[in-house]
Amino acid sequence: MERSTPPQVLDEDDPDVDSADDSVAVDLVISPEDSLKLSSGGSRRIRRFKQEWLKKFWFLRYSPTLNEMWCHVCRQYTVPSSRTSAFIVGSKQFKIHTIKLHSQSNLHKKCLQLYKLRMHPEKTEEMCRNMTLLFNAAYHLAVEGRPFSDLRPLAELLKRCELKVVDQYLNDGDCQILLHHIARALKEDLAEKMRLSPFLSVIMDAQNDDLFSDMVAVYVQFISYEGSPNTEFLSLQRLGMPSVDGYLQALDRAFGVLGLRFQDLLVVGLGVDGTNISAGTRASLYVAVQKTFPWILCLPIMIHRPHLEVLDAISGKELSCLEDLETNLKQLLSFYRYSPRMMAELRSTAPTLSEETEFLGDIRAIRWIIGEPNVLNALIKDYLEVVAHLKEISSQTQRADAAAIALSLLQFLLDYQSVKLIYFLLDIIAVLSRLAFTFQGENHFLVSQVEAKIEDAILEIGQLVDFPGEYLQEFEENFRESFNGVALKNLRVAESKFQSIREKICNRSQGILSQRLDLHSRPFAKACRVLDLNTWPHSREDLQAYGEEEIQVILEHMESLPCRGVEARGNLLGEWKDLKADYFSMNGFKEVLVHVCRYRQRFPLLNRVLQAVRVLPGSTSCCDKGRASLQKMCKNNRSRLSLEQMNDLLTVAVNGPPIAHFDGKRALDSWFEEKSGSSRSLSAEVLSRRSAAEQKSVLHSVDVNTEFYPDV
Repeated sequence: MERSTPPQVLDEDDPDVDSADDSVAVDLVISPEDSLKLSSGGSRRIRRFKQEWLKKFWFLRYSPTLNEMWCHVCRQYTVPSSRTSAFIVGSKQFKIHTIKLHSQSNLHKKCLQLYKLRMHPEKTEEMCRNMTLLFNAAYHLAVEGRPFSDLRPLAELLKRCELKVVDQYLNDGDCQILLHHIARALKEDLAEKMRLSPFLSVIMDAQNDDLFSDMVAVYVQFISYEGSPNTEFLSLQRLGMPSVDGYLQALDRAFGVLGLRFQDLLVVGLGVDGTNISAGTRASLYVAVQKTFPWILCLPIMIHRPHLEVLDAISGKELSCLEDLETNLKQLLSFYRYSPRMMAELRSTAPTLSEETEFLGDIRAIRWIIGEPNVLNALIKDYLEVVAHLKEISSQTQRADAAAIALSLLQFLLDYQSVKLIYFLLDIIAVLSRLAFTFQGENHFLVSQVEAKIEDAILEIGQLVDFPGEYLQEFEENFRESFNGVALKNLRVAESKFQSIREKICNRSQGILSQRLDLHSRPFAKACRVLDLNTWPHSREDLQAYGEEEIQVILEHMESLPCRGVEARGNLLGEWKDLKADYFSMNGFKEVLVHVCRYRQRFPLLNRVLQAVRVLPGSTSCCDKGRASLQKMCKNNRSRLSLEQMNDLLTVAVNGPPIAHFDGKRALDSWFEEKSGSSRSLSAEVLSRRSAAEQKSVLHSVDVNTEFYPDV
């Protein structure tokens, strides 16, 4: 028997080895599975990775699962031609000399330079200029709702325009970081605006899309430096539970994003809307808020399509005709939408309805088809063509399945009650849409004007019970024993039932609108009508005693604020009389608000009152902008954005200035601070500026003579 040869022991610093930047030597690689085979009498020692190498070589990484080591720096920053290097793809040559050779190689030195430039860039004039281009490009992507991955092609376009950009910061993660610093600067600005504003109001938008059904967007309204009311996006928060407590917790977290507390700021107004919050939850939320903060006025606002909320509330057993109409209309559109052949035929026979059907996308995902006025109008316009097409299909024996469906759809379109109900719903939707459009405009309405608009809408809906609206009148004019030549069915039965349906829809719609008017806030809202110059009497005699009762109501509410800026009842009434005297002595003025703010030294108490009134929610255009931006940014594969990323994008898209006025200097400075390791979190910066006591003294003790200039 041959004598067994003892295994050869190699020194860790054995120089007899190839460079780690050469290809991996297969014969030197021993997998863990083969270790048992070589346990008896092998000629080579099984080399294992030593954990102390990770401390000695900071760039080294090791995976126990793969049993491989690699260079973290070279794997990130190497050129494509060098990706076959063993220390990039993964090496099993566990020798310290191999690691030393790699650390001294030219490839590693080049990658190390790029790594240092990226992790600790030098703040030179050229570097700032080149990075400013990237910040501008990232800002443009956020405003337009484009994905992070578009930063690289946009940078390539800038290069084609002979502009120099920094190539090391063009991936998706870099774009997110750039936008985070931009959003951070905007949030700091918002926090400062909120501190300086004597009063604040909050708008909460409960989202209505299935993708965001568990989220609420919080907006804050404040008095700007110029004296005009502005609304900006505060935060998007996820609801822990769809209850009053859930909304209150989301509100606290939204203020906490800026390092602020809701109870430390003088919030005087609150508005809540969204189809995902019921009328009962909204009323309970108002009660809970006013129980702790009795001076907060809960005011009606409408952000988006209030008729959807009405349809949710009124549909049920007593009005099952609405759900029947919804089902039949979805079947009609689905019959065409999900068949290429039927869609092509509809496109040639009824182009308007086909266009609206294609625009809807997935019919089954639409909340209320009967709540889409464009679809209903298109069906009315192409009614004769659709009926003729369905009759043609129902008579084709070679298309038995389609013929059976077409026959049932034809019965729906020939039903007298269904056709007349479509016209009546268009009248209801028209009233509610006009009301919502009032809020969605850029003009800021007084709370008294808002209440008046809602009361007018309630009255207009009540008139639809006995008098036909624009659409129903059109139906009655076109119906003479037949509807535009088409014989409708079930006339006698449907006509007797329709009036009952009509009354129920109108009464319930009126009740839903009435629930938006908070009883606790209505006296103050009605009293604010005296601040509208259009309500003033024209004669001097009538004007002398005008508005004194309303001013006293406003004064009583102002005295309930924790920061009393209006104590002297007689002084306020005196200023009110002086204001009415100015109206005649100065040949009138266009607006009460502008006149008081212009001469605020003469009217310090009235100026204080108007600051509180102007900040109350009266416009939801900013909320509509936020919804549009949110929908745009979360399309397709971007729906996996984190909550923090969505907040950064919304802050930039809603609160940011136009691209022509964007200045990224502060964001650039913040980015350099983070790279140098001296950056602090936003909350730390916000809280470090002044203590909580200082914040309270600034926000709750603003002098009545604080200078805020209105837009003149």
